This record gives sequence, C-alpha cells and structure tokens, in this order.
Amino acid sequence: MEDRDPSRAWRRDLARHLEALAERLRQGETQDDLALYPGVEASIHVKEKKGRTAAKVSIKWLPTTYDTPEMIPCLDEGLKQLGRFKENKKRLAAIFGDLQRIAARGDLPDAGNLQEFLDAAREFSRLADPEWRAEMQAFMDHAANLESALQNRQIEMFRHEIRDLQNQMVSCHREHK
Repeated sequence: MEDRDPSRAWRRDLARHLEALAERLRQGETQDDLALYPGVEASIHVKEKKGRTAAKVSIKWLPTTYDTPEMIPCLDEGLKQLGRFKENKKRLAAIFGDLQRIAARGDLPDAGNLQEFLDAAREFSRLADPEWRAEMQAFMDHAANLESALQNRQIEMFRHEIRDLQNQMVSCHREHK
C-alpha cells in the first residue's frame, strides 16, 4: 500500500536537516546562520529570557528537486521575486549603513548616496509583503523626511531621521519576523 501522506516528505526533509544541524553543533559551530546544504539555511538565536536560556531554530529549504542552486527553476515568479527582494534588502542595508556612518561623523551625504538609498527603499516597498503596508508607509515617510533634511542641509534633522528609520526597521522586524 502506498503512503499518500503529503506531509511525510517535508517531515523527512526537516528531520534530515535537523540531524545535519545537530552534527554541526556537536562539531562546535556556533555562528547564528549556517548553510547546511545548497539551498538549505539554518539560523539559531540563543538568548536569556527571564533568567532562562531560550533557543530559536529556523530552517529554510527549497523543495528537494531544487537542492542545487543551478537547478532552481527561475521560471517560478515567486522565487524570482523572493530573490529580488533579498538582493534589494541587502543593498538597502548596505546603503543605510553608509548613511548611518556619515551621520555619526556629523556630515551629510552627497545627493547621489541619498538617491541610491531612496531608490532602494522604493523598490523594497514595492517588493514588500502587503501585510507590512503600515510599517512600510511609516518607513517611506521617514525616508522622505531624510530627503528633506538633506535638501535643507539640516544635519540634526538628518541624524534624527536616521535614528527613526533604524527604529522603524527594528520595530518591523520584531512584528513580522
């Protein structure tokens, strides 16, 4: 008799990935993010909460037929959009880090740096999950204020908006991760 339980395959995959993660931990790896196999990522976050240690483990993998990056079927629009989203998020984080360093020095960025950030922010907003609409609107409002601060050469307002953008990102991650 054939087993038709559709959850059995993903349960077997998850068990295999957990075993690989356990072996890596036994070998002494302690980094937060680990690549277990091509197309399989694990993250471990350990923190102390109310005097007790808590660990959160997350494993993400593509379906078994996509186990190697060269086999990822980029004809799938969902995978394409996820790839664009992740690339844009990394780009946005890098540009934002540059803006933070500039503001920390007490300087204003040049218009090109800010325009690059605004373009990446708009693309991020376009690709973002619709569930994040309110948070993205607040983020984009702060980005517009950042642009206004640069146009008016107001360093303190610029630094304030950088802090507000950082707080908005932290809040959004807390809410939706």
